[in-house]
Amino acid sequence: MTLYDAVGGAPALLALAADFHARCLADPVLEHPFSHTTNPEHVQRLADYWGEVFGGPPVYSTAYGGHSAMLGLHASQGAEDDLGDRFVACFAAAVDGVRLTSDPAVRAALVAYMRWATDEVMTYSPMGSRVPAGLPVPRWDLDGLHR
Repeated sequence: MTLYDAVGGAPALLALAADFHARCLADPVLEHPFSHTTNPEHVQRLADYWGEVFGGPPVYSTAYGGHSAMLGLHASQGAEDDLGDRFVACFAAAVDGVRLTSDPAVRAALVAYMRWATDEVMTYSPMGSRVPAGLPVPRWDLDGLHR
């Protein structure tokens, strides 16, 4: 079973993305970058991306350019050092807030993914960073990263 299936698929991930986004807007550090997200489809795209990472259909890659495109949106932003920790904390709180899973192994895998993903995004944060084209969307399951 994929993490996508374990959490309830697209509807559950959309609820997670909405809760997570609201939590980020309420955070004094994360609010600034999240308040500048002018795309009205941001929450849906976030849910689509996570769905693909967790074993669901390749909606994000098909419609929005995949992993390199996602990293490119976040690259060269000069993010504050504690942004990553705050991001992961908001994600973990959102997982619990929407009651995404009662399985501790699934929750641990989700939070481990977000820690890994946040660390990857932060490597592209320094001003002038460039993202290589064609990076595959990572796949994450109970055992961690599979490329």
